[in-house]
Amino acid sequence: MKYIKALYAGFIGLLLAACQTEQWEGMEGGFLISLGEDVTVTTKSTPAELGKPVKEQFSLKIVKESTGSTLYDGTFTSDQIPASVGLYTVTATCGENPLLGLDTPYYKGEEAGVEVTEGETRTVNLSCKVANALTSVTYDEPEKFDALFSSYGLKVSVDNQFVTINNNNAQKSAYYRAGTIPTFQFVGTLKDNGQAVSMTLEDDKLKNADTFGAGKHCKLTLKVKPATSGVILTVAKVEVENVTISETIPVEWLPAPKISATGFDENKTLTIYETAEAPTASIDFTVSRPIQDMSFSLNFSDENFLTLNKDYNLSALSDEDRIKLTNAGISLPLIGSSSPQIIFSEDFTSKLLAKNEGVANNQITINSVTANNRTNTDGAQTYTIAVHKPIFTVSVLPGNIWTKEFTIEEITVEEGKGNLEKIKENLIYQYQDNGEWKDCSNQETRQQIFTEHPLNRNYKVRAIYRGALISNEVDIEMESQEQLVNSDMEAWHQTDSGWDAPNYIPRNSSNEEEYWDTNNEFTFRYNILSWFKSNYNGFPAVSYSTAYKHGGNRSAELRNTAAGPVNTGSVIYDNNKVAGMLFYGNYTGTTSTSAANGSISIDEGRTFNSRPTQISFWYIYEPYNGDKQDTYEVIVKVIDASGNIIGEGHHTSNMLTTSWTNQTINITYQTSYIEKASKIYVCFLSSNAGQGNVPYEKKREISLSDAGNYTTHYGSILRIDDISLIYNK
Repeated sequence: MKYIKALYAGFIGLLLAACQTEQWEGMEGGFLISLGEDVTVTTKSTPAELGKPVKEQFSLKIVKESTGSTLYDGTFTSDQIPASVGLYTVTATCGENPLLGLDTPYYKGEEAGVEVTEGETRTVNLSCKVANALTSVTYDEPEKFDALFSSYGLKVSVDNQFVTINNNNAQKSAYYRAGTIPTFQFVGTLKDNGQAVSMTLEDDKLKNADTFGAGKHCKLTLKVKPATSGVILTVAKVEVENVTISETIPVEWLPAPKISATGFDENKTLTIYETAEAPTASIDFTVSRPIQDMSFSLNFSDENFLTLNKDYNLSALSDEDRIKLTNAGISLPLIGSSSPQIIFSEDFTSKLLAKNEGVANNQITINSVTANNRTNTDGAQTYTIAVHKPIFTVSVLPGNIWTKEFTIEEITVEEGKGNLEKIKENLIYQYQDNGEWKDCSNQETRQQIFTEHPLNRNYKVRAIYRGALISNEVDIEMESQEQLVNSDMEAWHQTDSGWDAPNYIPRNSSNEEEYWDTNNEFTFRYNILSWFKSNYNGFPAVSYSTAYKHGGNRSAELRNTAAGPVNTGSVIYDNNKVAGMLFYGNYTGTTSTSAANGSISIDEGRTFNSRPTQISFWYIYEPYNGDKQDTYEVIVKVIDASGNIIGEGHHTSNMLTTSWTNQTINITYQTSYIEKASKIYVCFLSSNAGQGNVPYEKKREISLSDAGNYTTHYGSILRIDDISLIYNK
């Protein structure tokens, strides 16, 4: 006879194999049991700790259907069971299925027609369920029963057998064979006279065989009230439910409590950022029966919750401790809870404070949890609520750093790692001065405005939340109070123009770097006929003056001229009629001899890295032909690295002045486009009438400093001295 390698009974295999891992999940390999609708527990079993005695309570019987012969009849074994080819009925049972008993559940799983073929190993999957029925009793308002009876209970009878569920063992249940219709009597002894009383319970459901089918749990609720003679006993409720394996096996067979958590990661850590959205989290306990006790310890680093740090036992928890924990936002389970949790509310997690350095770890250690007379087997479990400081950053735009003030940008908060609005409620912007952190002078605008220009130009800035949590630090350098080169108009030199009058250049020598320039190249451009020297053909529009000076020895002198190519004492081309121009930049206009194509253009500005708010200068203006007959003009532009104008100033005046007069011009900056300066352009013009339109007089005599007297065509004169840039920001 050939034998297959093994025949396994699924229910017992799973029941015992699962016990070894204490898992509720299905197993891989071995037996797998699928429970029907009569039970609600899938692949649940008794705990592994029971070992061999548990196995011995189960019986396995394998009968060959063709002959009725028994192949195997005994306790469960994991060894191979040889079997010949044929059909078999496999039955697994646990318990004796007595006619009647207290807490005597009986389990049965059976499958017929299991075929074994040659060379095949079969795995049998059994559908198991409680195979007998049970009744339990509860008492509505038990204190009334205790007041009336010294002892009482429910007597359950089947045929000539009975058991009594007394008030001192009311948690027990009476088990009887499925299909049996038992009778029920309330029995008790009255307190006042010691009389024994009894009453048969009547209810339609107690006469129905369906109430006592396999796996049915009949739950009786009794109620009593005093009467004139004796008592009135009523059946308040009869409920019939399907009973599950987990409800009927001894509680010690059920798995030990399990500890898990909601909101914590695989490392048992809940990570939160102060001010960010506060989560609700919990430590959860999976129990097969209501929780009996729990021991836990709190070790919070948060200074606001240090008073909660100690060891606790749920069964011995004082009202005072529970109230403290509840007020903190920590909810504990009650003894007897079927779904126990320690809940950390949003109110609690939102109050947890971070540290500026490192992480504030608040630890909760579950030392043990007890249910169904068992304690969790995985030992103490520590969960950590790790509080990080919010990640917020300060920055300063270069364009917001001036000579005596700076503006810090509003902090940015990394998404999910802080709440901007909450942080702003208790935020201070600071700067470091000589190692000391000071609050910025205007917190609303995040500005530090110095009353005087500080000697120190280098600072650090930061933001600090609730006086404890500090942002990054940013280094800044204040702009300097930079001045224009040769702003006192003292540096000049002359060059031979090839004409009678010399050219005047606003620097000490041609070897020096050029900052100021003039439009003299335009008014001296007719220089090819050096033998035809005439001041009508070439004359400086700008020179220096030693006769007029505000401070030092010289000032700049600008004049309207009409000197240029092909001019004579009576013939003057419009192209040659220009204002005197002194400017911070470079002349790029016409230098050719043609009278028809002459025009003036300027590369505006020289390198300059500060942003003045005003320009001040001293001047004398002599409009041609008297007061208000011409108008001088001043143009100021501050330009960024991209060539954009970020600040502008402008001034005109037609007033005659005969003595040195001070003039200050405001420079207005863009508010929507804030950038650093890269160049500055300053231009003085003796007239704003435009090329070809400036007023002048023909063949007019003039004296040039350090050069002598000349006759030429010229008009209004503007003298400039002691230019200064003012920084009020």
